[in-house]
Amino acid sequence: MSPECAWLTLVVCLLIQAAGARGNPVCTARSNIGKEVLVGSDLTVSCFFNKKCSKIIFRDGEQIKHEQSPDLDVMSVNVKNLTKLSIFTCKCNKDPEPCGIDIAPGYPPDIPQNLTCIRKTESGNVTCTWKIGRDTKIPTTCQLWVQGGPPHFYRSVMNSSRFCFATFPIIGSMSQLTLRLNVSNGLGSNVSGPHNFILSNIVKPSRPNISHVECFSRRCHLHTDNHSMNLVEVKYRVKLQIWDSLQTNAASLNISSLRPYTTYEFQIRRKINHTMGLWSDWSRAKEAETKEEAPDKPLDIWYIQEPKSETCFRIFWKKLSKSEAKGKIQRYKISVQTQKKMNSTTVASNITSRIICCHLCSVSVSAVNSKGQSPAIFMELCSPAPGLVLRIVSHILSNNSIALFWPMLATAGNIKEYVVHWFPVGAKEKLQWTRVVDTTANITDLQPEKCYQVGVTALRSSGPVMASLEGISTWQSVPEQGPGLQLILKESESLQVKWSKIPQSKIRGCLRKYSIYLEDDPKDIQHYSVEPTKKQYTISGLSPGQCYKLWVTAWTDAGQGPRGIDLSVCTPTYSEKLMSLVILAGAVILLICLMFLCICQFSSVQKRFLSCCQCLLPTVIPDPANSKCAKEYAVEEFHHQCDSSVSEEPDIVEVEEVPYPSSFICTYIKSFSQGSSSSDGTQITRSTDITEDYICTHGVISGGEDEEEDEEDRILEEFGFLPCSSLFLEPLILSGERLTLDVVKINCCEFLDDT
Repeated sequence: MSPECAWLTLVVCLLIQAAGARGNPVCTARSNIGKEVLVGSDLTVSCFFNKKCSKIIFRDGEQIKHEQSPDLDVMSVNVKNLTKLSIFTCKCNKDPEPCGIDIAPGYPPDIPQNLTCIRKTESGNVTCTWKIGRDTKIPTTCQLWVQGGPPHFYRSVMNSSRFCFATFPIIGSMSQLTLRLNVSNGLGSNVSGPHNFILSNIVKPSRPNISHVECFSRRCHLHTDNHSMNLVEVKYRVKLQIWDSLQTNAASLNISSLRPYTTYEFQIRRKINHTMGLWSDWSRAKEAETKEEAPDKPLDIWYIQEPKSETCFRIFWKKLSKSEAKGKIQRYKISVQTQKKMNSTTVASNITSRIICCHLCSVSVSAVNSKGQSPAIFMELCSPAPGLVLRIVSHILSNNSIALFWPMLATAGNIKEYVVHWFPVGAKEKLQWTRVVDTTANITDLQPEKCYQVGVTALRSSGPVMASLEGISTWQSVPEQGPGLQLILKESESLQVKWSKIPQSKIRGCLRKYSIYLEDDPKDIQHYSVEPTKKQYTISGLSPGQCYKLWVTAWTDAGQGPRGIDLSVCTPTYSEKLMSLVILAGAVILLICLMFLCICQFSSVQKRFLSCCQCLLPTVIPDPANSKCAKEYAVEEFHHQCDSSVSEEPDIVEVEEVPYPSSFICTYIKSFSQGSSSSDGTQITRSTDITEDYICTHGVISGGEDEEEDEEDRILEEFGFLPCSSLFLEPLILSGERLTLDVVKINCCEFLDDT
């Protein structure tokens, strides 16, 4: 051998030795009674080490104390009453490779029981199942021997439900089976048998199938697959309710006595005959709905009288159940019959109440579906007979029910039945009712912390007798919030307090009263009680000019609720009250004046007002020529025009009314004046100047319209000293060719102003 080969052989040997050393375990763990033990056993777990080291032992991951054996390579630990699977691990302190053992406590198997065998027609194999009594907690093996000719052995493992099973074929023309069972585990075994079976008795047909269902209003016919079935069992039910069943043959799968417009579930299973074989598995459920019919049950209707009305009633009716409706309700027909005629109307299917106003009438409500309508039963609408009132007594049964009692009337023989109705206060649309023949009734399904109004009506041939009881509740608590003050009217010695209603959901019961608190000093607080139906109260006997603090609380049978928002208010003094009255009176007068001015802008009002005030005008009109203003103006004009002091003859003025064109709104007076003068005693003939002036007659010619705005503005500017119209004067219409100064009243001050 060459030196190279010798070195190579040495290296390989060292590697093999190292690998072998690494493959040997550091230690070995053992139990003195094995890995599977009875529940509650005591045992000793030992670890045998291959080398000397510092040894430690763990149980389920936690280090435990151990006994040191005289042999330094062995470590042992004693375990008492082992009841669950435990993992023991041993290792050297510095070596990562441990050793260990799993100890599983358990029980030996019981005798096998409940053996059943089925031969399925689709495969021809036999499947047997059996059960073990109690859970062994450790792996258990099941064995089945089939005898008859050479024995056959079939093996399985018990599942988590403690069942064992085995499937095997039928060999040859076997008509009978003989079976033996064996179950075993590490703690023991048990055997049962022999068990004998006749093959014809364990034949189980395959599961049938419902292809479709044909339904009418009250019966359905089932159509199945082509499997041959001599005996069939059918079970059916209204969806999610209790099953009904019947047995029939395969040729007649008709299910009768069903309800119209109802969804049913159907299932079937089959068997060879009454005496042979097993029932197959149930088919999958098949749903089908029967067809509609016209409803044959009348609606239950009731009514209550509308407040503050003797001829208006609110009609309520209960919806029919799906089985009673026998179809989808499309609408409701309301018929009102009076002495003269009958009127009918329809409402949508989601409406359950209606207001009817009539006098001496009867009403009926019918439910309508695609096949027809329910019977119409008329109920007479009339107010309860006056003077007859039932006294209702209530008693709380639980948090959602109340018992009612009332006395029987003296005319009890005429009473057909009693109708008890109730609804939450403020929510008549949620009215419910029930009919009883006795003088007691239980109201159920009430909501706690809700206040209800209850009524009992005795239906008699001579007319109904009704009693109403408001304020019934099952369980109450104090109100959740207090009323809010809205408005306060202040007087010198009184306060009018108003407050808002508490939401019904915040009252948490039946409202019994309000309390008003008035505080002018922390030590002096007055309170006033107010009925629950009122929302305002006047507090009198107060001091003028005094400041107070106000708040309001609400009460139920459970007690007083929290106070509302405090409000500070001061009563006015007498002087403040007088000042406020003066201001109010001034405001009223100003408002009246403004209204009067607005009304006077209408010409028709002006004419009527002027006609009423003509009697106040002076009957004698003074001559303008003799007025002081006219004389002073004449003297001043005379000195202005002439230097001579010689007196001249007064001018002769002829005045004639000349109608101006109708396009203007004024009639003017045409004035002709002619003047002559002489000086130094010599009569000098002067040229005669004729001037034409127009004086407004203060009248408006009816029917006149503006034709040329520019011409009108020029004329008005020329004669601006006299207005052409007045707000309160009627038009002055004159007739004749001459107008004397006795008739015309001229204000000459305008002439002086112009100069």
